Amino acid sequence: MKKINIYLLPMAAVLLMFTSSCKKEFLDVKPPTQVMEDFFTSEANAKLAITGCYDVMGWDGNHNTIPFFFGDIIGRDGWKGGDVGGDQDWMNNLINFTYTPDNYMLNVAWKNYYIGINRCNTAIENIDKMSSDMISDDSKANLIAQARFVRGYFYFELVKTWGKVPLVDHVLSPSEYQQPLADEETIWKFIEDDFKAAAEVLPTRMQQDPADIGRATKGAAQAFLAKAYIYQKKWPEALDITNQIIASDNYSLLDNYADVFKLENENNDEIVFSIQFKETGNGDYGDENEGTMLCVYMEVRNHPFAGIGGWGFNCPTQELADQYEPGDPRFEATFIHDGETLWEGTSDESTFDCTFPTNIDHYGNQKYVLPASQQPADFSDASKNWILIRYAEVLLWNAEAAFYTGGDWEKPLQQVRDRVGLGPTPYSGIDAIYHERRVELAMEGQRFWDIVRQGRGEEILGKYGYVEGINNHFPIAQDQLDLSNIW
Repeated sequence: MKKINIYLLPMAAVLLMFTSSCKKEFLDVKPPTQVMEDFFTSEANAKLAITGCYDVMGWDGNHNTIPFFFGDIIGRDGWKGGDVGGDQDWMNNLINFTYTPDNYMLNVAWKNYYIGINRCNTAIENIDKMSSDMISDDSKANLIAQARFVRGYFYFELVKTWGKVPLVDHVLSPSEYQQPLADEETIWKFIEDDFKAAAEVLPTRMQQDPADIGRATKGAAQAFLAKAYIYQKKWPEALDITNQIIASDNYSLLDNYADVFKLENENNDEIVFSIQFKETGNGDYGDENEGTMLCVYMEVRNHPFAGIGGWGFNCPTQELADQYEPGDPRFEATFIHDGETLWEGTSDESTFDCTFPTNIDHYGNQKYVLPASQQPADFSDASKNWILIRYAEVLLWNAEAAFYTGGDWEKPLQQVRDRVGLGPTPYSGIDAIYHERRVELAMEGQRFWDIVRQGRGEEILGKYGYVEGINNHFPIAQDQLDLSNIW
């Protein structure tokens, strides 16, 4: 059986930042086990450890915007864009399905997810050991549930991207670093159990303390559980859990589709879960900031962003534009036309030139554009959240599950269309749901993964080189294979 060495950044290394003084001599550093014992002694510290788990979720928003490159560009809803053809060259062989394990970004994503899993395992084990004089039973249960939610998320991304991966459910000792690949069914069961456990404990959106907005809720855990069911084609289970989310009345569609994506409306009634970003204002470039680079990555190249031009990646395609029905306001809320003026009549008024060479169809991506007044002082530090699940998607999952179980799929589908003033869908059956997902969730990193899970890879992407059974998952990075002596 193949075994993979797990790349881990120990939680002890993270906690040392909080517990060690910079005035101490280098050799006067406590061993990791002692750091753990000293750190997990209060509810405040336990909550800080959970914040460290959430932190890794945001790395995808800075480490070359992995979800959008993989989801939109490989799915052919976006052109790669950038400065020249070789800009972010790692993307080119992914687009053409000619990639090998040497691809740089495959290694980055893999390491990020296992670092996050290790942090979650460390938090779960150590918080569970804390005595009642350190933390209340309710807080202990809540924080462990949050860690299980985050761990479930990382495993979802792993199994979606690679299929078989090592399943690590505890803090590893050095002798355990080489782990076997678990089969997908086992991993999916683990993911389901984490999200179920989280949903049983976490507060609903309405019950959540305002100070905790951005942390996981019962509805968020249920939604990720629904997503896991959808990917496995467990339609009755998906229908049941999405019905529960809908019946909770914790979420609703905003009246204006475009308002969902505005900075001033973040964490609105439609948001089931989003990764939180915050501008620190320190002016320093890099991932030490709490903000995101998503905005500068997808800002039109010829348009100023934080004192520089945007980088112009993930530019919408004409093929995507052609999917919108006449009069669908989602088109204008998603696309920027060449020569279009936004924020007209305000100090942010700006006209966009979308004609840079790598932008084939001359459209800009509007969902992640920021007006000048909302841009950070440093372009790596934007405060715009990254939306992972919206209520509209829950309704569309509900429609898909209802379709496959013989239920009323048209009602939830029409709710999504009613919001944008569209009548009955011109499409029939499952094609209506596939169409609605594409235009509703356009440029949100979903397209490629939808095509794969729907079993339509060769049908839609075959002309670009996609082969069913080969390109459903990506190869484990060569660095990881070398580390594990697998040949």
